[in-house]
Amino acid sequence: MSRLSARELRSLVPVVFAALKESDAIILHYLHRAQARRKRDGSEVTRADRGAERMLRALLQTAWPRDAVFGEEYGGELARQGRCWLVDPIDGTASYVLGMPMFGTLLSLLIDGEPVFGCIHLPALGETTYAGVGHGCWLSRRGARGRRVRVAAGKPLGAAKVGMTGVKERSWYREPGGAEVLRLAARVGRLRMAGDCVQYALLCRGALDAAVDPFMKPWDIAALVPCVREAGGVLSDLQGGSSNLLERKSIVAASSERLRREICRAARG
Repeated sequence: MSRLSARELRSLVPVVFAALKESDAIILHYLHRAQARRKRDGSEVTRADRGAERMLRALLQTAWPRDAVFGEEYGGELARQGRCWLVDPIDGTASYVLGMPMFGTLLSLLIDGEPVFGCIHLPALGETTYAGVGHGCWLSRRGARGRRVRVAAGKPLGAAKVGMTGVKERSWYREPGGAEVLRLAARVGRLRMAGDCVQYALLCRGALDAAVDPFMKPWDIAALVPCVREAGGVLSDLQGGSSNLLERKSIVAASSERLRREICRAARG
């Protein structure tokens, strides 16, 4: 399995945190006055999305000029060989445009197509959850020294606190995955519309027992994988598939294998 050494991780984290501080300046500058427009795929984008991604790309390529970069706004190549950074500058643009703090920046590093480092950064909340494969999952607040975090003890579905992202469009109901999540919602112990990447950070620290998203892209998924796994959780898609996660269209992350299976069964109806 590909992974970073402890020394590599120690040198990487400060560079990533410094890059995020620079992108935060752009993102927070436009918060409460952001205006969105629609991209060709129907999703929302703002000047902050694009400005933050340009900043992150420039800083990553300055630090690691040989690494590939693949991002939501400016594309690139998802390199399956060597090192490749995945960038989602604002995950949760709908919340961002409303001035709500429930959005984040996702950064991840792949080596030979496998996520070896992931970072769920919440600019408005000043929190960063990050993990390197084999090195645990950590939570840092306001750039302070991180503390190790873990998922909660496993619970059955009927008692579990499960995070989801709210229904975004009426067409959501007709998409593969939309109906499955609606079926699931009636079965969980407590449903929380935490939304987007925020819910996975909450899962990693034990505040939620599971998090579910029916529509995902590689840049949405890659950062979550090391964080959830290193916190002791498990992942699959809504059909239960756990191989080649970056190619999946949905994600189920849970504090235990039993809960993950229950979620997938409930989604199937």
